Amino acid sequence: MENWLRERLSSCLDFQIPDEMIKFILTMKSTQEVDEYFQTLLDYDLPQHKSFITDLKHKLSSQYSSQGSNKGTVKKIGKNTNSNSNKKPEKAEPQKQPISTAPKDNSNAQQPAPKKKTKYVSLYTQDGRMNDVVLLKGRHHCDCQAARHKLINNCMRCGRIICEQEGSGPCLFCGNLVCSEEEAKMIRSSTKKGDNLKKSLMEQNRPKGWEEALAQRNRLLEYDRSSEKRTTVIDDESDYFKTNSVWLSDGERRKLEKLEEEMRERKHASRLSQKVTIDFAGRQIIAEPQLTIDFEDQILKEISNSCSDTYSNTSKGKNKNKEIFDDIHPGLEGPAPRFLQKPSAQNKPSNSENPGYDGTYSRVQDKELLEMSDMRHCLSMHQPWASLLIAGVKKHEGRSWYTAHRGRLWIASTAKPVDMDEVKRMEDFYRAYYKDDMIKFPSQYPSGCLLGCVSVQDCLPQEEYRKVYPEGESDSPFVFICSSPEELPIRFPVKGQHKIYKLDPKIHTAAVKSLQRIAKLK
Repeated sequence: MENWLRERLSSCLDFQIPDEMIKFILTMKSTQEVDEYFQTLLDYDLPQHKSFITDLKHKLSSQYSSQGSNKGTVKKIGKNTNSNSNKKPEKAEPQKQPISTAPKDNSNAQQPAPKKKTKYVSLYTQDGRMNDVVLLKGRHHCDCQAARHKLINNCMRCGRIICEQEGSGPCLFCGNLVCSEEEAKMIRSSTKKGDNLKKSLMEQNRPKGWEEALAQRNRLLEYDRSSEKRTTVIDDESDYFKTNSVWLSDGERRKLEKLEEEMRERKHASRLSQKVTIDFAGRQIIAEPQLTIDFEDQILKEISNSCSDTYSNTSKGKNKNKEIFDDIHPGLEGPAPRFLQKPSAQNKPSNSENPGYDGTYSRVQDKELLEMSDMRHCLSMHQPWASLLIAGVKKHEGRSWYTAHRGRLWIASTAKPVDMDEVKRMEDFYRAYYKDDMIKFPSQYPSGCLLGCVSVQDCLPQEEYRKVYPEGESDSPFVFICSSPEELPIRFPVKGQHKIYKLDPKIHTAAVKSLQRIAKLK
């Protein structure tokens, strides 16, 4: 039985079965114990393992049945004699005498049998190891920390505890060589045998899946390192041309750091390298500054060129009419500005192209005058509602507050990126609202820029709005009635604010000029 069990179980597990394990298996008395013990060692889906379990149960049951049959026969004979004597007392009168003459045997049969002593099986061997410890062939990952298997050593680099299951060789975590004390002494002996041992240990195959785990680790580390680039951060406080911005590429950041270091060296240079000019005629000594204006201009030009190159690469192919608006593009270099004397109020020329625009806020609170004037008022809106309003698809904008503003209102998009699911939902809504499947929607929804302007005709509360527009699209407490949308050909980056605010004068001037340019072309 032991030889058969050792041979069959070794073929299933591919390693030599210890004697303690064989003895422990033979002590099992029920099929339930067999299933509980082998369910973690064998795979019941494999035919070889399944047949072994079936044969083992059959052999164990036959063994116990053969042992119990001998005891059962003796008890059965005694019972038969007693039953025969009770059934036929008249015919078997001669047999009454031996039964009555042996009262001691009847008293012994009626007494309960003594309890069988409990047999204890030690779970540990003499050297302290557990009997049911399984050691697989080859190196396999194990987290027992030498509690179940024999200790090999600790990794001197990462501190991992290597057990006998992981074996001597490169550490499965960091790759450092880990071996036992005897192997370490042989390697330190600097003999040929020690060199061969070290070479054989380092050339051991990694466990299955080690390369995939290493690639996953490197990928997670790369994700953690580049998380700032991939994470979308809505930060209105960040400057668009900040030299240490986290949105710069690695090449741009290295270039700006190099220029910054060069300027720092010039600024804090040693006095020994300082240049001075001796003016003998004027009897004075002029010390040249370490950081000259020409050098600063050169640094600024290099920074501007790098930023313009990045912008040209990203906007390549998007602006088809770029040559038309070259004179108003904010990134182009032009002649230096000249100072012009501000004309007096009497000689001030009238702006025929944009009548009513004077760049200042008028004290006259007249509705018709407000509708004719442009006071640089701007409203920031989330996408896709901002682009839909500029495109003329959305005509009523709802707000929770009232405004007395009438006339031109510039529309800017916030820095929050657009959600394409929201875009699709709004496009389906306006197709159903206008009952027109061929309605033209904007091709793109940019964020953080000035889109154009509309004309605010009125601001109605919800009660009046429902009376005038029973099928209106807005449910807000106050609704802006907008008309005459005008889209800018160039997107100017702007920094949004709360409610209605004033645009930067330079951006406003550039936006007005671009609209005038479009009006000329039309």
